[in-house]
Amino acid sequence: MAENRHGLCGATTLGVMALGGVLALAQTATGIAPLRTAPVEKFTVNPGFRDWGPTVLAGTTLIGGNSTNRGGLFAIDTTTGKLKWSFRPTGTASGNPGVSTSPAVLNGLAIVPMGNTLVAVTIATGREAWRGPVTAESAAVAVDSGMAFVLGEDGSFHALQAATGREKWAVPFPARGSCSSAPVARGGAVFVTRNVLVKAADAYQPASYARHLVALDANTGEERWRYPASSAGNVNVCISEGVVAGDAYFAVDGVTLHAVNLETGRALWPPVEVRAPIDGRERVFPLRGLVDAGDVLVGVTQVALVAFDKATGRPAWRMPGQYRLNAPSTAVAGDVLYVQGHPGAKPTIAQGGIVYQGGKPIEQTPVLPGGHLNAIDLATRTVLWSFSRPTAEANWSFGYVTPVDGGLWVDSYQALVKLQ
Repeated sequence: MAENRHGLCGATTLGVMALGGVLALAQTATGIAPLRTAPVEKFTVNPGFRDWGPTVLAGTTLIGGNSTNRGGLFAIDTTTGKLKWSFRPTGTASGNPGVSTSPAVLNGLAIVPMGNTLVAVTIATGREAWRGPVTAESAAVAVDSGMAFVLGEDGSFHALQAATGREKWAVPFPARGSCSSAPVARGGAVFVTRNVLVKAADAYQPASYARHLVALDANTGEERWRYPASSAGNVNVCISEGVVAGDAYFAVDGVTLHAVNLETGRALWPPVEVRAPIDGRERVFPLRGLVDAGDVLVGVTQVALVAFDKATGRPAWRMPGQYRLNAPSTAVAGDVLYVQGHPGAKPTIAQGGIVYQGGKPIEQTPVLPGGHLNAIDLATRTVLWSFSRPTAEANWSFGYVTPVDGGLWVDSYQALVKLQ
């Protein structure tokens, strides 16, 4: 039965699996007041397309793009819910100025790849300030200290002056295999995945490449460190998500969680394989939607929310349920975690169709419908509220969540919605 109920409310405590003794209380991760009561739709913005990319808050302006349809970048006034401006540049590398990664905001500019071309837009006016290099497929941009950093289609990683778009340096990044570039810039360095040439042992063996997380000096592009430090063995680190907290960089690589000291590049603890129980045994699962939740990091697997102790990397707690890797919709505000899925539901890895065992069909746990957003108290692991809304295509999943004081913005089918 399709689930399209509005504002399902009720504080429900779920079965949470505690690991390793007493649980540490998660500290407030942001200064934003959380939305702890069942929400209603305060504003609904529909500029005429279905799919939103990630959004970013710049003061009272929310900025995000459209990855399909006609593309473009859009600015919404968060106090009125009105569209302030829309921007669709012509002449981008792919033709359609689609936006699939999060805009980076710096000094009054929103900087983002649009149609595989780096473009800076003035937030106050919605006009193009400058245009940069052609970017690699699915590349994201990072900004810090007056600089913007992005991987180019030309196989070089570029640093540009954010105010003007003038290139300051470019370093070669050999393209080998599929790994989207997701740089993070902090404190005079930029952290990003890089392919590194490994010389052959002798003339009879071909050279090979290893994939490392590297720290580049933001001013010069010189490599400060690489992780792992050695290319010995099968080194293939592809960072898809990263969270900076204090002097540590926590990063997701498929089914593995890493913790690296920002200054030295040394591991804070050995890489952790992400596991969760299903059908009476533990299995390895990919992790998505990693967020900083105070003393712990929280991410989504298909069958459980998993929290990791920052100090040790050990799992702190799990919340079984059904979750969506392609749309985790995770965010933290104060002591509240927002996540899409069905916390407390019986986990399943069923993908549809009939599964046979011993030549006979076996009953599978049904996959519950999408479009179900939850708020969870991090201290008690209590579901504070669950929310869904009717959509033209039933049970359309929510997308990216951006918390604001006492509310949040989240994209749905043909709409960017403020819940309050």
